[in-house]
Amino acid sequence: MRATIKMIAEKAGVSIGTVDRVLHDRPYVKAEVRERVLQVMEELEYRPNRMASALAMSGTARKLALIQPGWGSDYVRDEIGAGVARFREERRDYNVTVDIRSYPEGDVAGCLALVDRAVDEGAQAVALCASDCPEVRAKLEELEKKNIPVATYNSDITGAPRLCYVGEDARHAGRVAGEIAAKFLRPGEPYLLAYAGPAYAGHKGRAEGFLARLEEQGLRREDCRVAFTHNDYAETYRAVRQALSEEPELRYIYMVTLSVPGCVDAIRACGREGRVRVLAHDNGPDIRRLLKEGAVDFTIGQDLAYQSYQALNLLFLAVAEHKLPEKDCYYPTSPILNAETV
Repeated sequence: MRATIKMIAEKAGVSIGTVDRVLHDRPYVKAEVRERVLQVMEELEYRPNRMASALAMSGTARKLALIQPGWGSDYVRDEIGAGVARFREERRDYNVTVDIRSYPEGDVAGCLALVDRAVDEGAQAVALCASDCPEVRAKLEELEKKNIPVATYNSDITGAPRLCYVGEDARHAGRVAGEIAAKFLRPGEPYLLAYAGPAYAGHKGRAEGFLARLEEQGLRREDCRVAFTHNDYAETYRAVRQALSEEPELRYIYMVTLSVPGCVDAIRACGREGRVRVLAHDNGPDIRRLLKEGAVDFTIGQDLAYQSYQALNLLFLAVAEHKLPEKDCYYPTSPILNAETV
């Protein structure tokens, strides 16, 4: 017997309207309720009948573009790809395509060229992860004049005319990191902050939130050594080795970048393993391995697949159904993970 929305509602102990909101990823559903409904859907092997709602749109092709850096991490690339795959599966009867384009990380000109090419080839909306800089903001202003909506994801573009942002609340995640670090640092002790650089709004927000929370806890910014390592293993390895050699009392490192293995290898090369604590972000295979080895103490996760999925979903609703997002920012959770929770 085919599962129905009514069956799901009864088993999950919610109303049919709540199931409908979960099914269409609409707001005003508590996280625990959403999770319960999704679990029941999976248990009942529910497959929504998309055809009725798709028939009204099937004659109109919709083309979306997703433009992002090349990602130095297979984990990030795979998770973002999983979100795109989910969107494609849910909208497979809606005559919508997603064109994925990647540029070398930090290449603003290359990013903007991909945006132009996607629009020239018929993209009606763009999901964008890019540097927060005047050139990108100007491009978003140009797209607004052409009535092409843009949803930023993973890293926001401040002050730009975008539809919405989907991704980590970076400043809050940084404050969470600062709260953790403050438990281990004493006033006057040096500590290291390594991140890609201020052009990437996500990393910049984490760094600012981290330092702000430490200051509130009585720890000085002037004791913080900052290294811009651009998500690069070699740059990170050199920066951490130099910091450890020049700061014998340094015993805490906050890694905002993807190149955490470079940090750990530098600590080991300096013979400081077990004496320097490391706090990181994300939950890829390298991070999980290093957590289990005790080389990283904590990491702060984020739902990457949700980011690409939700950005595309909100863009689709905007161009196909003329429904604007109900929020300016959509933040997934930022769970704190350690060796026992990965």
